[in-house]
Amino acid sequence: MKYVLFSLSAFVFYAIFYFSYVNGLDTLGRNAVDSGKLPGVNAPLRTHYTGVEAIDRILTLLTVFFYPTLDGQSPTLLLHSIGFSGTFGAAWTLVILESWRKGNTGTIVAFPAIFGLAAQLMTFAFATPLICGLQLACSITASRPHADNIRVPRVVLTVLPAIFVIGFMLPTHAMVLPAPELISVDMKQIAIAIWQPWPAYVSILTTVAYYVLSPFFANNQRASLSSLRWVYAFAFANASLSHLVSWIVSLASVMTPGLFDDRFLGPLHPSKVFSIPLPWSGLKVDTLADGVHVFLRWDYMIGSAGVLIWALTLYTVAHKQILNKVSWPSLLLKVALLGALTGPTGAAVELMWERDELVFRETDSKQVSKTKKST
Repeated sequence: MKYVLFSLSAFVFYAIFYFSYVNGLDTLGRNAVDSGKLPGVNAPLRTHYTGVEAIDRILTLLTVFFYPTLDGQSPTLLLHSIGFSGTFGAAWTLVILESWRKGNTGTIVAFPAIFGLAAQLMTFAFATPLICGLQLACSITASRPHADNIRVPRVVLTVLPAIFVIGFMLPTHAMVLPAPELISVDMKQIAIAIWQPWPAYVSILTTVAYYVLSPFFANNQRASLSSLRWVYAFAFANASLSHLVSWIVSLASVMTPGLFDDRFLGPLHPSKVFSIPLPWSGLKVDTLADGVHVFLRWDYMIGSAGVLIWALTLYTVAHKQILNKVSWPSLLLKVALLGALTGPTGAAVELMWERDELVFRETDSKQVSKTKKST
């Protein structure tokens, strides 16, 4: 499966970057930068953030890209982005958890900030399948899961939900604030730039918390398992609620159109919000918002598919090694139902949760039995 994940990561260069070039998004974005004005807004485009030209150029281009998702002028793009934000946050919770597992110490998987910044610069769809594929290729937690090697420090489990609120959710909500009603257009651009390295914020805050707070958290297996369950519940809620909101609002525009202004019925239709434009279709986008929507649709689909394939692989390996069996019909049915109700990443969180519960329950009990016999 690692080769499937690597292939998904490579597919990004065709389905997202090449498609963005041929459908006109790349040209529209560069024209907006050259014009010095925000797309769709009669306001100057901010080009100075850090004083480092290369970084400022990247942040300017990212601001041009993300501003249409946040200015409310494209209900289609805004609704899709709500679902995507929960998916990204939940998926990265799994990545951070994996980076702190004892069996991943010293491996490339233990440095998620690198891949998080790659996700912001090279897309979620590129970085997430890549780090998941590397984990399958080099980690003992993937090939021989055991209670000892999948263990995460208790302090990390305790603080992780709060760190995601501080490092991810607060910057996200800050850049969503309407401009110029609550913040100025210029401040909104600054908020978008500040949001970009949020995966690094999460990694740095987690590392600092580990070194500063570890003396206050004794190793307690029961407390660690309880904290782990809270982390999974947090990630599951993050993925499923955003997925449900985006689908419920979109379906409501069809089933109860009287609740919406007529001008929103077309943009919120499921066929518009969740369409899958094909790279070879010859599609040409008329606005930057339309192009960003196409971009993010493929970003979402490839990235979330990678997370689900990774979780499914870890789940089946654990069941084969510990229980010597996998019930494929019931597993695939469960994944399909979870995917429909909570999204692909919500299903992935549930599979990882069940995998960890199985490994801790079975391998810890076997270790206790062996200790008693030797005694």
